[in-house]
Amino acid sequence: MQQTRRKGERRPIQKTARSTLHSLKLRRDYRADLPLIVSRFTGYRPPDVESPYEPLPFPPFTWLQKIPLRFEVWGFGWIGAFGGILLVEAIMSTSTAFRDIYHTPTIITSFGASAVLLFGVIESPVAQPRNFVLGHFISALVGTAITRLWVLNASYQGYLENTHFHPSTFINGGLSMATSLLAMLITGTAHPPAGATGLNAAVQSDVVTLSWRYLPTILASSLIMLGWALIINNVGRRRYPLHWWAPGATFVCAEEDSELEKAEEGEIEREEMEEGDLERESTAASGRLSQDGDKHGEVMQRPSSRRMSRASIEVEPASLESAIDASPGEFSNRRLSSSRERYWLD
Repeated sequence: MQQTRRKGERRPIQKTARSTLHSLKLRRDYRADLPLIVSRFTGYRPPDVESPYEPLPFPPFTWLQKIPLRFEVWGFGWIGAFGGILLVEAIMSTSTAFRDIYHTPTIITSFGASAVLLFGVIESPVAQPRNFVLGHFISALVGTAITRLWVLNASYQGYLENTHFHPSTFINGGLSMATSLLAMLITGTAHPPAGATGLNAAVQSDVVTLSWRYLPTILASSLIMLGWALIINNVGRRRYPLHWWAPGATFVCAEEDSELEKAEEGEIEREEMEEGDLERESTAASGRLSQDGDKHGEVMQRPSSRRMSRASIEVEPASLESAIDASPGEFSNRRLSSSRERYWLD
């Protein structure tokens, strides 16, 4: 009964959440209104076009159709990784807030591993924008937050610079990295190189010095590399990203969404009707059980009534003797007549 009520209470919440998400979606994919030469850099391709896609319609990109696709992957992978790392290092090293105010390192080394995914295996789910940007940012946030607790010990920075063994450094490193992984798994933003981002926040002395300034550094580096990946990965016959948020998820209302929503509402109504039938059946069953209990009580009471009748029978002889004592003449005459009958019979 309680489970049924809880399910009934969840139905309005589910409907509200579904309608809210549906209202946030666009009526159609407006990227289709843009020129194809522009929309391709957002990862858009016409629905009726299959991979491998057409490159940019002018040389030298049109020449790519004359070489095997794997050579294109090798070449653009090298160009993409070189350009992505170069851009991040250049921006962090020039006269910007990152160098003059934050005093950030030239580059956070975990982005070297991210470059392998973003430019070498762009079809990987962990190389998509959501995993790349949020994975790095969440790991930096978790690693920095945990390290700030360890830095309350004024000697922690000295432990990092000292080569002698001290347990606080490696405990914090393992704790920060493992907790970063847990946060990525919970949020669905797993990105393998981001594990190093969380680890750097705990064991790299220059990163520990950055403190909370580590977060904008990571976010800026991620966006710089993502912008370059959107360009270099879409000039040829490949497509990036395959999705912005999750596989099969889109921010556009498909024509089938309304029919699917109606089908889901009908299924919910059927479930509610079935739950109502089950509730009525359980109520009827409980009523039958109570009636059976009453009948069982009556059966249990019958032996006591029988014992009472036997007691009354056992009392009858005592009442007979009292009747004889009350009228002895009448009973003596009956005895005399019965003795006479026995005499004549003899």
